[in-house]
Amino acid sequence: MSTKLSVAEILANLEKKLAFHREQEALHTQQEAHHRQQRAVHAAEIENVAQHLEAFKTVALSAAELATPPPASPLPEEADLGPRPLISKLITRVVASWPAGETLTASSVAAEVNRRYPAKLKRHVDARLASVTLRRLRDDGRLRLAREGKAHHEAIYSKDVLSSR
Repeated sequence: MSTKLSVAEILANLEKKLAFHREQEALHTQQEAHHRQQRAVHAAEIENVAQHLEAFKTVALSAAELATPPPASPLPEEADLGPRPLISKLITRVVASWPAGETLTASSVAAEVNRRYPAKLKRHVDARLASVTLRRLRDDGRLRLAREGKAHHEAIYSKDVLSSR
């Protein structure tokens, strides 16, 4: 193995390496002390936050239990409907419960059916389906047409005070 470095150059290189590694050791010793301090700070914060989290969970769960409404019992009018009633039957019940003198539209009736009977429906009732039943109720005399529907606005129906059957 031949080297073309002189003994003085080799000594200088070794001294440079020794100085570099001593600086690195000192730097990492400082970093180690700093990291140890930071670890202690974070460990204390972990303990503090964990205690607050457990206290909050305990309070929040008991508050949630108090705030949860009791399970809704089926309305007496739903008992005779069966598991999958006709949509027209549901619409007729909603119209029957509508206050007399107030106007109603197909979309408002459909929204009320969807709100009142979600468990009884396979899919949501839309305004077109409700409109068919409302027209039949009008033809039957249970509703009065307040405004005829056009292409860009739906028909408005009214329940007269005397015709509420």
